[in-house]
Amino acid sequence: MGTLTALTTRTGRRTDPDVASAGITRLPTTPLVAVLAPPSRASSVAPPSSPTVLPLPRTRGTAPTPAVRTATASTVAPHAPDAPAVAPARGDIPQLTGLRFVAAVWVLLLHASFVPGDVFARWTAPIAPLVAAGPLGVDLFFVLSGLVLTRAYLERLGRRPTARGTWSFLRARIARVWPLYAAVTVVFGLWCAARLAFGHDGVVTWQSPQPDLGPMGWLRQLTMTQLWDSRGIEGISFVLPAWSVSAEWLAYLCFPLLVLGVWRIRNWPLPVLGALAVVASSPIALAAVLSSESGETGAYAWALRIGGGFTAGMLTWLVVARIERTPRVERCAQRIVLGVLAETALVAYWAASAPASAAIPAADRLWFAVPMFPLLLGALCLSGGGVVRFLSHPRLQHGGRISYAVYLVHFPLIEITVVAMTRFPALAPNSSLAALAVPHVLVASVLVAHYAYRWIEEPARRRFAPR
Repeated sequence: MGTLTALTTRTGRRTDPDVASAGITRLPTTPLVAVLAPPSRASSVAPPSSPTVLPLPRTRGTAPTPAVRTATASTVAPHAPDAPAVAPARGDIPQLTGLRFVAAVWVLLLHASFVPGDVFARWTAPIAPLVAAGPLGVDLFFVLSGLVLTRAYLERLGRRPTARGTWSFLRARIARVWPLYAAVTVVFGLWCAARLAFGHDGVVTWQSPQPDLGPMGWLRQLTMTQLWDSRGIEGISFVLPAWSVSAEWLAYLCFPLLVLGVWRIRNWPLPVLGALAVVASSPIALAAVLSSESGETGAYAWALRIGGGFTAGMLTWLVVARIERTPRVERCAQRIVLGVLAETALVAYWAASAPASAAIPAADRLWFAVPMFPLLLGALCLSGGGVVRFLSHPRLQHGGRISYAVYLVHFPLIEITVVAMTRFPALAPNSSLAALAVPHVLVASVLVAHYAYRWIEEPARRRFAPR
């Protein structure tokens, strides 16, 4: 139990929990968003132009379809003071939806490595450094959340903020993240209370310190505010990965203010916005260099991760939305995607090779990959090729839709399995039944997530989200 508890200090989450945003038109010469030429000085009416291709909302799992709209006399020049630099977008970006499932499985594999015994370690030995880099899946979610929310709400909230618009945004986010979060928190909270009442060791969950099971603890859990005044992430939530849900909720509350600033810099030069996105995601990496208390064990490092990652995602969308998607852009973006994936793997293996006496410990070395995530997500939005086709597969699309549920339900299932291993000799670590149980827990996490999405998450979203 001591080893398991120590390992949990290096865990990470999800999520977002965030909204998936829109599908991007895949035509080679189609601009991602329509930007019309400014009207002639000799006339206040925009001249007729060739058809402008705009993204068309589509059903999930289908091929992107272009919608053609002809410019009209009422079209406003893109750089007019009150005009958005980008058009509002709706729907899913398929490759980012698929990436959500990859990130959730990354975190799932990390937590499965906490199970006592060496069965999982033997099976995953060749990719052990990548499994140990699972906390990066949480940072990927943070950047992705900022990107897709900015894509969906930049014009609605940034141009002219209103109390009604802000409430509509917050209501949509509550409908998206709270019902399933509350269900999992209540069920596992009752499990923890039962362990406290009927157990003999005072341990209610594999964390140190233990979470507060008193009335105030329950109130903070159910209002998703348990993390806000905490220096670290362990012992904060009944379900350990739920710390990131509390962090995301704080980001959602700040978003209506952040988007006002983002709106006002939307027309800045693209290199400047791109550089700002990378800089915004870098504080946690800088902390790894400057502080011996960096990483998730450092004081308020979670704030650096959510604040930096979320803001970086917002800035990344400003860049992506203004780049015309041509064959040359797609080829360059594909190279960037492959390069960032290779560099992330290199950082993971470099972190795993850190000796105990290293100036920057292994867990903190992982944060050097985070500044590359804005490049990864931005390039994925503009790229074609094999990686995009893989992430856009219908199976991964469904995996992306249930990724939030995967993130929430897998850790309770793993904890219940570990408790069973300590209570029943037939399931003792390294026994034959334990070896059989580990892969079943992984499959069960996805299966339970599927039904949690189908029966709780999606019905609640449809019922409570604004029309």
